[in-house]
Amino acid sequence: MPRFRRIWSTIQVGVLAAAVVFCVVMLVIGQGELDRVYAVAAVFFGLALVGHATYLWLLARARR
Repeated sequence: MPRFRRIWSTIQVGVLAAAVVFCVVMLVIGQGELDRVYAVAAVFFGLALVGHATYLWLLARARR
């Protein structure tokens, strides 16, 4: 595995985590007509976050 894939996936985990937190905050404070958009975005970003975190976990596990 090239090193850049691990680095890029680590960056994406940080960005996706921030996006999920942003969407949850926007849902909590309530934006009226955009609630569905933030809910769908939170699910989408959450699934991507789980995928990238799993990839990093599997890489770390394979190194041992």
